[in-house]
Amino acid sequence: MNSAPSFQDIIYSIMGNIPSGRVVTYGVLAKMAGYPAHVRQVCRAIRNIPPGSTLPCHRVINSQGKLSVTGECYLRHKQALIHEGIVFNANDKIKLKDYLWEGLD
Repeated sequence: MNSAPSFQDIIYSIMGNIPSGRVVTYGVLAKMAGYPAHVRQVCRAIRNIPPGSTLPCHRVINSQGKLSVTGECYLRHKQALIHEGIVFNANDKIKLKDYLWEGLD
């Protein structure tokens, strides 16, 4: 008997498909999962990613084009995105019109 995938599994599956050099917002990720009103649950699912996971959580940003993590995690995520070719402006924002992935490519 097959059980339906959990919300967390759906989020992780979509996140695993975000292409290198692209980002997705928490809200877009929630919509892609079929739960447009569950942005906070997306954040919670990302916080619960097991240590050592290879999921590209650094590619999930807020709707203002900024990373929502702080400290050393912020530096790691920013460096990973820069390594993928993503450019941050002087305000540490990512231009969404240039890098936003909406699952179309």
